[in-house]
Amino acid sequence: MGTVRTFDPRATLMTRDPRLKSRGGAAVLATFLVTVLAANTGWAQAPTVDVLLLRLFDVNVTEPYELNADFSGTLDVTIKRSRLVVAADGSFLEWRGTDGIRHRKVTIRDLSLPLLLRPFAPSIRKVIAEKLETQGENPETFYAHDIFLLAEQPDHRFVLAGIHRDIVDDAINRYGHPEDKLDITTRRKIAEWLYTAPTMKEFIARPGPPYGLRATIDEDGVLYELVLSYDWGEVSTRIGYIWIGGQPVWAEVQADTVSNLSGVGRVTGKLLLRFTNHCVNCKRPGP
Repeated sequence: MGTVRTFDPRATLMTRDPRLKSRGGAAVLATFLVTVLAANTGWAQAPTVDVLLLRLFDVNVTEPYELNADFSGTLDVTIKRSRLVVAADGSFLEWRGTDGIRHRKVTIRDLSLPLLLRPFAPSIRKVIAEKLETQGENPETFYAHDIFLLAEQPDHRFVLAGIHRDIVDDAINRYGHPEDKLDITTRRKIAEWLYTAPTMKEFIARPGPPYGLRATIDEDGVLYELVLSYDWGEVSTRIGYIWIGGQPVWAEVQADTVSNLSGVGRVTGKLLLRFTNHCVNCKRPGP
C-alpha cells in the first residue's frame, strides 16, 4: 500500500515559483484549497474516479451483443475560411464478442460532395468512419492523463477532467518530490490544481497530444461529452442516446473533426449524424 502524501501548493509551488509569491497568487491558491475542501464534502457519496472509468470502459462486462443501425447527417467543412457541406448516409454496426471487447464498423453508402471536395472523397470517408469507429471510450486517451472528479451534475452525471501525465511529471519535477510521482492521490491533486488554476494555463498548454481532457459521464459509465484540449484549440464530441432493452444506443453524435488533406493542409469540420432503425441482437432482412 502506498503512502498518501499531502500536496500543499503553498509549500511547494509558491516557494519555487516567484510568479506565485504575489498576494494575488496566494489568493488564487487559497480559493482553490477552499473549493477542493467544499467539493470533497459534496462528493462523499459519488462513485470514485476509478469506478467511473471501469464502468466507462465496460471492464468486467463480457456479455456479447450486436447493434445495427442506419445513420445520416452532414459534415460542415471549413477550408481556408470557406464553408462546405458534405452529406452522408450509411450503416453502423457495434458488437461485443466473446472476447469482451467492443467493436464498431461504419459503412458509408452515399457521400454527397461539393465539387471542390470530390478529389478528397476517400479521405472524407475515412474521417467520418474513424470518428465513429474510434469514438469516445478510448482507454489509452484517458489513461494518458491523471484524471480527477471536477464536478457533480444533476441526473447522476459527473464531470471528469485530467492533465496529461507527462505534464504532471514535469510539475512534480519542478515543484514537488520524486516520490509524488508514485502516489495517485497526489498526482490527481496536482492535476486538479494545474487544470483549475488560470495562472497555469501557459504551463500546461503544449504541442503534441491532448494536454488535457474533460468528460461527462453518468453513474453507469455512459459517455455524453468528451473535450480534448490541444495547444491550438479544443476538439469536442457530444452523444445523445435512446435506450433499447435497458441498453443505451446512439441516437445522435455531434463531433469536431480535424484532418490534413494533401495540398490543402489542416481542415476542420463539424459532424452531425443521426441514427435510426436500431436493431439490437436481431437481423433485419436485406433489400
